[in-house]
Amino acid sequence: MGPDQYIRLSQLTDQVQDTINSSFRGRTYWVVADITNHSFKADKKIHYFELVEKSDNSSVITAKILGKAWGGGALKILDFEISTGQRFTNNLHVLVQVSVDYHPLYGLSVNLLNIDANFMLGILEQQKNATLQRLVKENDFIRKEGDGYSTLNSRLTLAAVIQSVAVISSSSSAGNEDFRHTMLHNDFGYVFQIDDYHTVVQGDNNAKLFLNKLIEVYNTGIPYDAVVITRGGGSQSDFLIFDNYSIGRAVAKFPIPIITGIGHQKNVSITDLMAHTHTKTPTKAAEFIIAHNRNFEQSILSLKRGIAIKSQQLFLEHYKELNALKNSVFLSAGEIAASHRRQLDREREKLTGNSKAMLHASQKKLLVTAQQTLQYPKMLLLERRGELQQLKNTIKTSSNSYLRRQELTLEHHRKSIKMMSPQNILKKGYAIVKLNDAIVSSGAGIKKGDDIEVILHDTRLVSIVKEKIEYDGREPDL
Repeated sequence: MGPDQYIRLSQLTDQVQDTINSSFRGRTYWVVADITNHSFKADKKIHYFELVEKSDNSSVITAKILGKAWGGGALKILDFEISTGQRFTNNLHVLVQVSVDYHPLYGLSVNLLNIDANFMLGILEQQKNATLQRLVKENDFIRKEGDGYSTLNSRLTLAAVIQSVAVISSSSSAGNEDFRHTMLHNDFGYVFQIDDYHTVVQGDNNAKLFLNKLIEVYNTGIPYDAVVITRGGGSQSDFLIFDNYSIGRAVAKFPIPIITGIGHQKNVSITDLMAHTHTKTPTKAAEFIIAHNRNFEQSILSLKRGIAIKSQQLFLEHYKELNALKNSVFLSAGEIAASHRRQLDREREKLTGNSKAMLHASQKKLLVTAQQTLQYPKMLLLERRGELQQLKNTIKTSSNSYLRRQELTLEHHRKSIKMMSPQNILKKGYAIVKLNDAIVSSGAGIKKGDDIEVILHDTRLVSIVKEKIEYDGREPDL
């Protein structure tokens, strides 16, 4: 074969380059394809990848071409990642604008000029809506209510105080560390039992592992107050596991309230919608639990204040009754003493009158006897003397008996008056407290540092108030 019968390879590639460039120069195309074999050279800010197309019913690749993006194309990829929260990486189904290029050394490829973020978001949103519709259709414990969903889990009632918590998260999750730190270092000193159940929390292909961990929490039989699902930030594809049908159904049916804090800032996942309560981040989930317990504590404190106020009101009411009773006792004691004094005076006058009458009668009788004695013989005189002596004894006995009865009665009244006297009441342990020379019956007007006077039955004490302690009328617990 002679030299005129062959050409060099470079001549052939030059002809191919000229043909391709002349056909595709200045032309761009919007192409739907999947990303594979992606790599990024950060120092040069160049993306290398392959665009592939797969058959509808299988994973067989039907078309493939090399691709690259630099300069403006790399900036478009950065905008795509910011707007979608999705990192440009393998296994993405994308709509990209490309131009065709051929290089004699590197072969045929396409240059990425633009990428449609709405196309990616639309695909994910369509998949999510289809999954939600399936959940409602196939499960009677999930109902669509307005813009939200009512599930068996969301209808559970949270414990009044959340103390025991199971946390499902990645073993290396910074979000779980944030959750635990917020819970254990809360401003109110609340103590929590936090049990970790570590598993993979990204990638739809790991849904089975996540479900097994949820089943493990249930099978422990531990009566947790809540289950918390946490995850830190990440790309859109990292959160696809939380839009999985099986996980959404399991969360909706789980018999323990589930609180999510999976760090998804862009939108709400299916797991969030099926759970009892969803928050944006692990820290927010911890703050929700702490706030829930704080609300319970506030209600208890409010009840305590109400009881204290009611107790004070009842004490004041009974104190007024006691004070009125004390005044009534003093008044009654004075009236009784006056009444007995008048009765005693009457008895004394009566006794004096009776004594005088008896003495007068005896004198008259004695005179008669004396006269009779002068007239009767000595025998009669002796007889009369005997009768006189008997009469004297009778008078003396009656008088003494009557006087003793009156003295007993008088002594009884005196003891009654003495028992009810203020001085005697003080001897029983009661005291009178004065502030600024005025008797006080309540501690409301007394402050720490005030000078007070305490009057006992035999002593007056002048004191300074060192401490003021509220007292509800009950003996303190020992």
